[in-house]
Amino acid sequence: MFRRRARVRAEVVSSEPGEAFARTVEDLRVLERVTSHARTRLARHVHERDLDVVDQASGYWLMLTLSERAGAARALGRSGIPMLVEEAEAVRAVVLNLESYGGETMALAEGYELIDRITLLSRLPRTATHVGGVLTLPDDTPEVDALMPAGPS
Repeated sequence: MFRRRARVRAEVVSSEPGEAFARTVEDLRVLERVTSHARTRLARHVHERDLDVVDQASGYWLMLTLSERAGAARALGRSGIPMLVEEAEAVRAVVLNLESYGGETMALAEGYELIDRITLLSRLPRTATHVGGVLTLPDDTPEVDALMPAGPS
């Protein structure tokens, strides 16, 4: 029914600091809408009711990870939410899989726009560190607002 992608487990990806880039809260909201939609659609198509499998395939695990990082960034007073370069591929797989099992047009459009932004920013990675066991970026995150469209005046 849909192509299986290599699964990337959150605990494997985030076990050591690596190359990361900053994402915005709005990007996190978009990812939440896309992964929630993917999770719902996948649960309808899969006969297997193992929620761990559905969470992995839908990218829901990534939302949990990024939410934790968003909380740490806020607590530290930093504007960007770290995303590992490897996690950008997980987002791409979620959107492609969503398309293959009949995701709604709006969710797909948001997903592909997010992929475009993530792809550009993943080319400007920085070394991430752990603070209190949570992945963080250095205080200076100039790329966070670099691709944000200008708002109305």
